[in-house]
Amino acid sequence: MEDLDLQDEHLVVVVRRAILAPAGVRGEGRVNLLRTQALAALALAARSMGAELRTLKKDARDAPLPSGGWHWSLSHTSLADIGLVAASVSRSPVGVDAEAIQSPRPEIVETTLDAAERRLFGRVDEALVFTRAWTAKEAVLKKLGLGLTALSEVRIEDVDGDSIVVVRDGTRHPVESRSFAQFLVAISGRAREGVVWRSDEVSPSEVSREA
Repeated sequence: MEDLDLQDEHLVVVVRRAILAPAGVRGEGRVNLLRTQALAALALAARSMGAELRTLKKDARDAPLPSGGWHWSLSHTSLADIGLVAASVSRSPVGVDAEAIQSPRPEIVETTLDAAERRLFGRVDEALVFTRAWTAKEAVLKKLGLGLTALSEVRIEDVDGDSIVVVRDGTRHPVESRSFAQFLVAISGRAREGVVWRSDEVSPSEVSREA
């Protein structure tokens, strides 16, 4: 059983539109711009939790290591010349993933979502279904400190509105997701009172169901 003293009252996710300037920047330059703005979102998330992050380090698998006793996760994505960044800081392990909502190649769908999992989403647009499944699974893998090589080890067990349950080795991992225009963000972690989404589009007081 998880120590309740290590659970936050809420999981706070900071989501921000990313400024990609100059327009048309590509490759490593775009990645660096997005990462800089993701780190700024992480600083806002830390401030909202009263956390003091120290040097940010990762392990050999590129998984974030706790900083100053706090777990952290960030993600960034883009579509054309629009970007989005998301970040969270928590006393317990947390994973955040952000992706653009778009249709992937069929072979990627086959490795991400089987027929039984697809039926859980009902009659929903295929691009949105895939993105919700992908972000939910990746958020859990990030929380567990695992990479995409472990994608086959996780599967979706339940879908209820914005809530998804992902299972690995018999353990259920709740995930909450939220769409932001053409993007989607998912978070998996532990909190007593649920998730607070803080963005340019969502009121800081808006709280979703427990994750």
